[in-house]
Amino acid sequence: MNNISAFNPRHILCPVDFSDLSILALKYAVTGAKTYGSRLTLLHSEMFEMPRYFSQTETDRLQEELFSEKKMATKKLADYVMKDLGKRTEGLDIQYRVTDATAVEAILEASENSEVDLIVIGTHGIGGFKRLLLGSTAESVIHNARVPIFTVRQKQHEFIDVTDINASPRIERILCASDLKEHDRKMLKSAVSLAEHFKAGLTVLYIDDDREEQDLSKAKTALCDWVSGTTKTQCEFEPVIRKGEAADQIITHAKETKSDLIVIGARHKVFHDSTIIGKTTDLVVRHARAPVLVIPSMQE
Repeated sequence: MNNISAFNPRHILCPVDFSDLSILALKYAVTGAKTYGSRLTLLHSEMFEMPRYFSQTETDRLQEELFSEKKMATKKLADYVMKDLGKRTEGLDIQYRVTDATAVEAILEASENSEVDLIVIGTHGIGGFKRLLLGSTAESVIHNARVPIFTVRQKQHEFIDVTDINASPRIERILCASDLKEHDRKMLKSAVSLAEHFKAGLTVLYIDDDREEQDLSKAKTALCDWVSGTTKTQCEFEPVIRKGEAADQIITHAKETKSDLIVIGARHKVFHDSTIIGKTTDLVVRHARAPVLVIPSMQE
C-alpha cells in the first residue's frame, strides 16, 4: 500500500487577512506546497456593498474605482507575502486572488470551483472593519468544506517565530485521534502519510469512555490491530489509550507531549442546507492550541 498517496494535496488554498495568524498560516501553507509540490492560492476578501441611494452613474464610477483598488490589493497581497516569506516562495506556483465576497463564501466558492485539496486557515484574525479570519469563519468553513482543513491558532509552544522571515514549521510529533470506526480509516492514512513525509513520530490516541474499570491492554491490542489492518507504516508509531471525555483527553495529551499537529476526523451530517459535525471535533478545533488538521467524511 502506498501511504504517501493517501494525503497528497495538489492545490492548497490559504486565506489571508494580514494578521500575525495569517503569517503563521502562510508559513504552513508554503511548507505544505514545497513538501507536496502543490499549487498555492492566496485569497483575500474585503466585503463591500453599493449604497442603495447611488445613481447608476455613481455606481458605475465606483465600480471602476473598486476594480482599480482590487488590482492594487492584489499587489499589496503579493508584496505582503514576499515581505514575510521572502525566498521561501521561490519555485512555488502561487496565485493571488482578491474578492469582495464574504469570507466564508469566498473560501467555500474557491475550494469548490478551483479543485482545492486542502485549506490552511487561522482560527481568528484582526478586528475592526476589515477582517477575514474570525473563529466563526473557520468553524463555518470546517462545517461546510468537503476537503481537509488545516487550522492554526495561538502557539502552544514555539512552533514558528512569525517575526523570522526564514522560520518554517517543524512537524516532529503528530497526534491522531480515532474511535476505530470505518470512517476514520481515511484520517489515519492521512496522518501516516504526513508522518512519513515529515519523518515525524505518530501517536494514535484512542479514548476509552467506558466508566467501568477494565483491562486497557485489550483496548491497546484492538488499537494496534486496527492500525495494522488499515495501513502499513514506516514511521515511528505509538498506540495510546486514555480514559475520559474525548476532547479533553485529546487536548491534554497534545499539550503534555507538545504535539506539533493534531489530526482528527469530522463526520459531516446533512442538516437542511448545511452540515453539522461532532462535538469532539468542534471542541478540539476551538481549544487545542496546536495546529489541527480536520479530515472530513460525509454521512447522509
